[in-house]
Amino acid sequence: MRVRHSLLLALTLSGLACRSPLADLHPGKEGPALRLNVEIQDHSRRLARLQDASGAANTAAARQAALERHRAAFETDLQAEAATRGLRLEATSDLHLDLKITSLGEVRAKYIAWGILSGVGWGVGVGLLAHNAQLALGLGVYELLEESAFWIGGSLLAGRWSSPAVVEARLSRAGADKPLWEESYYVLWARKELAAFPPTERGHREVQLRASLRKVLGKLFRDLEVIPDFPRAVKPPANLPGRLPLAVAAPAPPAPE
Repeated sequence: MRVRHSLLLALTLSGLACRSPLADLHPGKEGPALRLNVEIQDHSRRLARLQDASGAANTAAARQAALERHRAAFETDLQAEAATRGLRLEATSDLHLDLKITSLGEVRAKYIAWGILSGVGWGVGVGLLAHNAQLALGLGVYELLEESAFWIGGSLLAGRWSSPAVVEARLSRAGADKPLWEESYYVLWARKELAAFPPTERGHREVQLRASLRKVLGKLFRDLEVIPDFPRAVKPPANLPGRLPLAVAAPAPPAPE
């Protein structure tokens, strides 16, 4: 019996430790309203990772324009989801939701550098702990070669054969020094979200990345639903298809008599 009580107590404490701070918000009688801010960092190195190859020059201006289109599409999808749920987006709201797209279409150089340096540091550290300078040097060189091949090769494959996206979210109150809640979302591929697009569009790079950002939105809204009285997603009726086509063809005119 004591073992059972101890187990229940441990599970209860673990549940409290994992409790989201969003559950303690008090949005008021009218429910939560958010002030939205969507940004994107200029991180891209190759235009082909952001849009279909069309012969455009890989210039900084072209990459910035492509990034802005993705940012605007992400914000549009978020506003559409908010409207479907009945979530109020107000510029005067006390709750600020800041979203920043930090990676899109490729693995950022800082992540590659961090991965390589962490491996080298591990190898050198092992040698120093063994008080063997030659071992530290040998492991450091080995890790440098191995980690470089892994991270550089892996990032090239990820950018070519997947649609990676990283979005940082932060919810804060106006004038507060610390955020109420922070989270980072990572996506490599969004198969389910991509299936919502017509088959003829799924091969386009822009569509693949938009699907990845829509997957981020799904994760974001599931986390925000912890807020008391946060509006839930509207499910379509069972007798209707799960998704609607992006465009509906107009009916054909009646045949002349």
